[in-house]
Amino acid sequence: MPATTVSYLYTTHSQYLDAANLSHIGFRKALNEVMPRLYKMGYWRDLYVEHTQEASKGYIALPQDTDSIVAGIIDNNVVPTRSLWHDYKLFGTNDDDSTLISSFIDDGYHTTYRDLGGTVSDYYQLKITDIGPNTSNYIFQHADAKIFVTCKVVGDPNNPITIELNNASQQLSQKLSTNQDIYSIERIYYEGIPSGHLTRLTAVYKTQTDATKDVILADIPSGQGEIRYRRYRIGGTDSGSSAHILTKRRWVPLNIDINTDSSEDPIYVPEDAIVKHALLGKLSEDNGDIQRAEYHWGVCERLLEKDSDSFRGAAKPALHVAPNGIGSGMRGMY
Repeated sequence: MPATTVSYLYTTHSQYLDAANLSHIGFRKALNEVMPRLYKMGYWRDLYVEHTQEASKGYIALPQDTDSIVAGIIDNNVVPTRSLWHDYKLFGTNDDDSTLISSFIDDGYHTTYRDLGGTVSDYYQLKITDIGPNTSNYIFQHADAKIFVTCKVVGDPNNPITIELNNASQQLSQKLSTNQDIYSIERIYYEGIPSGHLTRLTAVYKTQTDATKDVILADIPSGQGEIRYRRYRIGGTDSGSSAHILTKRRWVPLNIDINTDSSEDPIYVPEDAIVKHALLGKLSEDNGDIQRAEYHWGVCERLLEKDSDSFRGAAKPALHVAPNGIGSGMRGMY
């Protein structure tokens, strides 16, 4: 089933907002409020996307437009997803743990897509590349576009510095940061990146002749924000390991800049009636009618469940009870 678009939903659903939000920008703001709640209501069709990446470092980092791993394969072996540390609020993650477990272990959020792992004698330089869809107009031709990288450099390894990449500091011909030899990245944030640009930040190895040692750090979207990737630790991998994973989409916020056209951005939702009740639920909340809001959100949940059941067809899940944990179980319980 094809995804719908913002322009189509605006034509059919804008009447479900109050008069103050009937503009295109008001409608985008409303979708940015209700759609994340719909996406988090469960696992339903159109929310899944496959992804493959190399896994030689002992972990994988989810793409920024995905939320979690549903299922995965490491080197052609199916492995489960689990978490060793359940209470992140109290304990955080155990980054120093070296236990080898054949599963995806939720390890929280990190700054980069891949770690550098460099030293003062094994360093990198930064490279900026536009990877689309708008690659004809380089981002730093826009005066407001800036990318900030907090990192450790060879000259002063004990004091992290923040490098600002912008039109003034950037060598547009080489797209390399000027004389900054970096071996560790601590933070990446950005502002003013125009719509239509997806910008790749790469660490180029010191010799600049061996591209196999270059490290993709982040794919930076339009707008402003800070880069964070959700990682899953895996064990028993080597230099040739790869992971093929089924991931759940996350809601990518629509751009609400009046000069930016987001009308053809895709919206992944099974049927229009779900968005209708979500917008009516938001309207009821805005008017303080909690009982009616709960009704509309309840309808959303039931419609999602019914759609999932109808889409599944004859493929019914088998009950698998594992009282002794993953790896053991009892089938045929019904």
